Amino acid sequence: MQTNSRGQEIGMLLKKLVSENNPQTVAELIHAQLKIGQLTWGELNTQVFCQHWRDESLHEVLKEIAAKLDKATASEIIEYLTDQNGQEKKFINLFLAAQCLLKVKNGVKKTTEKKLLKALKKLSQYGTGFLILYQSAQELQESYQIREQSIATIAQTWKNDPQTLPWLKILAHSSDSGEIRATAVEAIARGWPDSPEIYLMLKNLALGDRSWAVRSTCVREIALGWPDTKDTLPLLRALAKSDQSPAVRTCALEQLASHWPDRTDTLPLLRTAAEFDENLGVRVCAWQEIARRWHSGLGTASLLKNLAQTGSSILRTVAVRELAAGWPAAADVCLLLKTSAESDSSKEVRTAALEELARRWPGEPDIYPLLKTKAESDASSTVRRAAVQAIASAWPLNPETLTFLTKIAVGDREAELREIALQELAAGWPDHPETLPLLQKIADSEDYWTVRQVVVKAVAALPSPSLEVFAWLQNLAHSDRHLNVRETAVEEIARRWSDRGETLPFLKSLVESEHDSHLLSVLVRAIVRGWPDDPETLPWLKNQLDSAEALVRQAAVQELADNWPLGAETSMLLTAKAEGDRSPAVRQMALQKLARGWTNQSQTFEWLKIRSQEDEDSQVRAIALVELIRGWKDEPGMFEFLRDRALSDVENQNGSFAYNPRFTALEAIIEHYPENPGVVPLLRSLSVSDTDEQIRALAGRRLTSEEW
Repeated sequence: MQTNSRGQEIGMLLKKLVSENNPQTVAELIHAQLKIGQLTWGELNTQVFCQHWRDESLHEVLKEIAAKLDKATASEIIEYLTDQNGQEKKFINLFLAAQCLLKVKNGVKKTTEKKLLKALKKLSQYGTGFLILYQSAQELQESYQIREQSIATIAQTWKNDPQTLPWLKILAHSSDSGEIRATAVEAIARGWPDSPEIYLMLKNLALGDRSWAVRSTCVREIALGWPDTKDTLPLLRALAKSDQSPAVRTCALEQLASHWPDRTDTLPLLRTAAEFDENLGVRVCAWQEIARRWHSGLGTASLLKNLAQTGSSILRTVAVRELAAGWPAAADVCLLLKTSAESDSSKEVRTAALEELARRWPGEPDIYPLLKTKAESDASSTVRRAAVQAIASAWPLNPETLTFLTKIAVGDREAELREIALQELAAGWPDHPETLPLLQKIADSEDYWTVRQVVVKAVAALPSPSLEVFAWLQNLAHSDRHLNVRETAVEEIARRWSDRGETLPFLKSLVESEHDSHLLSVLVRAIVRGWPDDPETLPWLKNQLDSAEALVRQAAVQELADNWPLGAETSMLLTAKAEGDRSPAVRQMALQKLARGWTNQSQTFEWLKIRSQEDEDSQVRAIALVELIRGWKDEPGMFEFLRDRALSDVENQNGSFAYNPRFTALEAIIEHYPENPGVVPLLRSLSVSDTDEQIRALAGRRLTSEEW
């Protein structure tokens, strides 16, 4: 109890001082407490690093503390961080450990450094291969970001290690994705620019690599790091003209325009690309570079004026934007934009012209009437929306604007226009006496739920959160006829009235009376995230784990794991849900939270093996295997375990290969254990006699591939 109280005291001190933006002072205070014995070395780890490594706002403080530690203590703390299971926090434990390593003045043990480097190299392969199939688009993007960050961290932290550059070169030339190899290429170019072979490597990759991402990176890094090398300009010009990828041609043109604008052959090259490149994106880039880098050049304005009238709709839009930005004092440019706004056949061009007229020429007497006319009568709703927003932003002091926006908000035929007008009214006239009554009236009478939802957000954002508004939102949260409006009201109440004593009881009362499972899950998340420190929140959340609704139990599992990650009780509760909940989705959520967030690696490993065998749902068993492979593929006996799963898992009744545990196990074997002598006999057996067509096909394809 005393230890927990001490940890809370230290945590509060850290956060208070960090809020004052002085990490150096915090570090000095911590070290002073160590010297006089108010804080022990053991407490430094358990109450400072152990409790707070998940909080990125404290990382600067933790690094400053580490900077002054002796070798033994620094090694202990870096090893502790390396050992943590940081999947749920995108492995910030490892990146913090590397940052601490760079800061430590007295160095750390070689074994500690090697352990961290090994963990980061393993992380550079995170989520690769068939694991991609089991990731959402967001998770896939996060996996790439984690891998890229690990590569950059290794390159920076171990720059002086003689093995780092060769490792990066192998990665740059590997069969990995272009984006990952490009990260390695960038690290090489910026970390070892004086190595004589680097330029030649970049040049060869720029000319011949299969990936546009690698070639583009090489182009950029060559221009930045070797601008005076005799081959650089000819190389960039050649790639700007003839590389098969528009992205590479664009990159080369940008570098030429940026670094060599004074060369006589740069502008003609851009002009040629602007007029004749087969890719529209390249032409757009070339025109933009011409407009911005050769603004004062003879004929540039004339070229853009011609483009604004004769180019494609996208190029006309580019010309309108560049003319307005570069020649705001030119009367003929203003006249050209008025003509484009009124009569151009493209809604994109009309929109761009209206926006630029409002931004650059608000003082012209005929611009405001023009925008009002377009807002009311243009054939395109896109143009009308742009005109309404332009009027609100450029003429807030014009007495006609409020009346005009009110008219649109109340009576326009299009719901989207009404939404835009309402948002602009609330943002531009929050204290006007008519604003709140108007918004509430519209919310009460409006048929479209999207408009009512916009009103809820607008009213909640008003600067004076009155009791009247609070009561009004409570009523909507309780009884609006559309679920999305009620959800928005709940979220806004939780966000903006969290300091009112009656808010939490009101939200809890909604949980008691609500029947919709989705809104119940929203309420659970709002309550936990809004009041995590309330002593009643955790007991209340535990009760939600037994809700009759699977969505509520799933939300409760997520919030429990995210907000109370260190507790032994949390581990026990999650284990119970992962093993015994009647919903496969809840069991899967609990299983993944345990696999990615808990620190007892060996216990979690054995438990996941059991779940991959015993769960009654094939999807949960497959996900258990995925988590095993993600975190423990190098453990002794994994090949034999996966072989058993590939041979003996219960038949997958759904026929969905993505959630067939046997298929998952076989994929893992093929990808991670190709050299094991048991693989080929297994594939031969499965390809001939297995009852599952998908398993036979996968085994057969692998046996006949060139790699075997």
